[in-house]
Amino acid sequence: MLESRDVRRFQERLKAQRDSIESRIATNKRGVQETVRDESGVGDSGDESNLLSERDVEIDETDLDRKELAQVKRALERIEQGTYGLSEVSGKPIPIERLEAVPFATTLVDEGPPEAD
Repeated sequence: MLESRDVRRFQERLKAQRDSIESRIATNKRGVQETVRDESGVGDSGDESNLLSERDVEIDETDLDRKELAQVKRALERIEQGTYGLSEVSGKPIPIERLEAVPFATTLVDEGPPEAD
């Protein structure tokens, strides 16, 4: 079982991670908006292709960030509920080493991720 000081440490780490992800999402959103504005004055098809590719990369990065953000927020909710550090599959404690590597882990390594709802 995790000690309360460990849970507090993970909570602070998850909050910092949440804030960082939210900041990246906001930055990417501004980047996509700027790319869309830039497209209106595109010089040639090569420029247009580069801008479209840039926008697609920013959108893909934002999608990944949103998924990670959901996992981080879920971990923070589990801390509030008192279930953080316990497998959602077996209810067994998740080793602290796994939480150090993946603070939003919800299962033991050999259990795999839970089925999607």
